[in-house]
Amino acid sequence: MKLFLLLLVLSSGILINGQPKWKKTEKQTEIKLALFHATQTANFSTTESLEKGNWMYEISHRFIPTVNEGIDALFGFDGPARIRFALGYGITDDLMVNFGRSNTTDNYELQFKQRLLQFNNEYLPSVISVLAGISLNTEVPQSIKRGKMDIDNIQFFAQLIYNTMLFNKKLGVGIVPSYLYNSFIYAVDKQYSFTIGTYLRYYFNRMWSLWVEHNAIVSGYQGKIRLDESGRSYNSLSVGIAIETGGHIFDIMLTNNARLNTSQFLVGADNTVSNSKWRLGFGILRYF
Repeated sequence: MKLFLLLLVLSSGILINGQPKWKKTEKQTEIKLALFHATQTANFSTTESLEKGNWMYEISHRFIPTVNEGIDALFGFDGPARIRFALGYGITDDLMVNFGRSNTTDNYELQFKQRLLQFNNEYLPSVISVLAGISLNTEVPQSIKRGKMDIDNIQFFAQLIYNTMLFNKKLGVGIVPSYLYNSFIYAVDKQYSFTIGTYLRYYFNRMWSLWVEHNAIVSGYQGKIRLDESGRSYNSLSVGIAIETGGHIFDIMLTNNARLNTSQFLVGADNTVSNSKWRLGFGILRYF
């Protein structure tokens, strides 16, 4: 009898240990793709976003004198310059807000960017974000009898942003279809602009990169942006280098478009790419 009980205990232990153990399946978290090194390029936004609670500060200059004015204008550095200041904040890890000001028509802009989708493909990793914003122009010529807060001084814009990375994560590619409402705030009838922006950025290493950006006006308004500017607007082209160090990103560039805030840049450049009237510019991004 004792032998029978001993065999029963041993066999029960074997059966219990042999049963499959149940364990709650842990939810697999998808790794967040980070393609570009910054939340924006010189003139466009990327799909990157600030992490929740993080901040970004930007200062950008575009010199008005052109490079071909030579040493008399110190190739443009004598100025004056168009200037933009901006401050960004991460509301969530995928949603950020950015507030900026340009001294062209004292333009204030508020924009929100939301990360939508990512495709973690080995050969073509891709991310899609959407950006929407509003601009207010507060410097109105005295000949226009209109208050600073008049509805006609307000512009709206939206962008769909697609980013991918090629050649072993060396070449970043961006495509940015953009829509701007009320392109020319002094027009009687409301104008619009639809453009297709593209940019390429080649990363030599973590510190140095070379980039080019182009914004083509597909349809809509192609005239002047201010009453004191004559002629039409042209497709924008910028080329430059970027240096990353100590939480800063420095951009140095040549461009035919000296306009800075989104609602101004999207209207187009005041010089063609073929008339040698290129301007120097720079931008600084600081993340903290």
